[in-house]
Amino acid sequence: MSDQVRIEPKGEKFAVVLEHGGSIQEMDVRDTYRDAEKFAFYVAERVKLDVYYNGRKIEGRSG
Repeated sequence: MSDQVRIEPKGEKFAVVLEHGGSIQEMDVRDTYRDAEKFAFYVAERVKLDVYYNGRKIEGRSG
């Protein structure tokens, strides 16, 4: 898989995972999908990567 930031279900919460250069690191776990998505886009913006959920690229949302 290519370098990316992913949102993954983790029990009833959502993990934000960074995959970069063959390394996979769980960045944080958030209570809601919306909060995980906000954090995922924050990370993705800084490392210049796309965000994925369930294998699909998701577009940034404002607000």
